[in-house]
Amino acid sequence: MKKFQFEQKLKDLTKRLTRRNFILFIASSLMIVLICQLLFVFHNKQSSVAHSETSQSSSQVTNQRGEGKDYTIQYSNSSLIKRTTLNTALKNAGLFDFTYLLNTSDDGGNEAKILVYYNQANQQLVFKFYQNGYQSANDYQIGGYDLQKQTAIHSLQPSAFNGLPLVYTWENLQTK
Repeated sequence: MKKFQFEQKLKDLTKRLTRRNFILFIASSLMIVLICQLLFVFHNKQSSVAHSETSQSSSQVTNQRGEGKDYTIQYSNSSLIKRTTLNTALKNAGLFDFTYLLNTSDDGGNEAKILVYYNQANQQLVFKFYQNGYQSANDYQIGGYDLQKQTAIHSLQPSAFNGLPLVYTWENLQTK
């Protein structure tokens, strides 16, 4: 009888394991299907967002100002200051916001030309701003930027750029 009981227990155990394996297989399959569906939904949401962002950015590009059409940029004396350093400083100073610089309204820059000089000894940039409608070479405002402190410099005198090399020129083509 012991042999019969052993065989019976073995058959019961095999059936339970088979049922357990079958249940685990079904549960695993359902989990995989659920994860795949979630990934599919998430991926489709991501692409639709990316598509709308692309559409927005492409429509903004057509409204942005363009070099050669609206303004010109000229770099000079490039051996004195790295272009990346100069561009970073100009961006921090707001001189890469061309839409603002070209804006002729009361809250715009209304600039016709900007000349940037480099004071290598003091690690400073000195700006000459010529607004639209300027009459002479003496009709400008002065600004500056400290490269070490990364801050604007105020109350500069006209002598601040005397003898300094010109490193950057921005000119509004819409006023010509």
